Amino acid sequence: MTIEEIARLTDAKIAQENIPVKIENVTIDPEAAEEGDLCFAEDEAAVREAAANGASAIVCNQLQVISEQQDLCCLTVTDVSEAALKLAGHLVGEESSAIEFLPSKELTYLKMILTQKKSIAFLPDNWKEAFEMVMSGTKPLIVTDNIAYYQALRPKKAPFAEKADGYVVSADSLFRTTFKIEKYIYQYRQFPHFHLTALQKAIALCQRYALPWRLDRLGYTRHFKPIFLEGEPSVQEVMKNDKVVILSDNLEDILKARAYASDVGNWMAKTIVMVPPKTRVEGVKYPTFYHSAEEVVEMIGSLHYNYLFIYTDDRSLEQRIKKELL
Repeated sequence: MTIEEIARLTDAKIAQENIPVKIENVTIDPEAAEEGDLCFAEDEAAVREAAANGASAIVCNQLQVISEQQDLCCLTVTDVSEAALKLAGHLVGEESSAIEFLPSKELTYLKMILTQKKSIAFLPDNWKEAFEMVMSGTKPLIVTDNIAYYQALRPKKAPFAEKADGYVVSADSLFRTTFKIEKYIYQYRQFPHFHLTALQKAIALCQRYALPWRLDRLGYTRHFKPIFLEGEPSVQEVMKNDKVVILSDNLEDILKARAYASDVGNWMAKTIVMVPPKTRVEGVKYPTFYHSAEEVVEMIGSLHYNYLFIYTDDRSLEQRIKKELL
């Protein structure tokens, strides 16, 4: 590829025009950079090392450093990681590796229902690892929940939006659902009814790419994790349950669950929403604020509630609550 082509694909500016005839290789490792290589360098040390090792061109955002590199063609970008992924996405087209975006909830269910993963990979959050995975081209399908990475890799492609056929047969309780997917009915599953759309999208992706899946392991996730302090009630006795703590990393789900818990049947549950300081919760006038995991555990034992919803992304909090309160 020529420098002009690379600049166009990565939205880069050519800051120094010692232009090599052609770029033979692309790397993100300044230590491995050689003559004929284009190196993406994210800091001053990486720029200097790539130059010292003979790179022919560098993409960076270090204007004050590249001015010292008289023998290099230098391109500048606002975001090195975004530029690298843009180029990787161009070099590895959809015919080599399909790349799809699923939000985190859908991705969680996809990982849960897959029965084998040899033909699918999940894009790492680290941009360098993501770059290497895409460039390797070893997986026919790559899935990510990072919208910024996805838009860099596939700028002209819309996120996956298909859904498998299905519907909720009955919301047996806030914690159990009977639903139909395609031809089959799944009864009384550990699954909140308002997550069905997310599950349908995960199943549809499996169907699109002929990935084997089953719902045997379907259960609660970090997006909705109930902890039954007095044991899980049966469907018939669900309204007799006194205390349930529900952890969720999604405020929208908390509001849906709270509305259901407050309105179902003739029994009015007392619900409390607990959030970190300064978190605004639409529709909840007086949320309860917490500052630490210790404070959460302490308040769980002192507050009066039937359903306590805790907005958190602390995955260790579940084990802490179980250890100290069960």
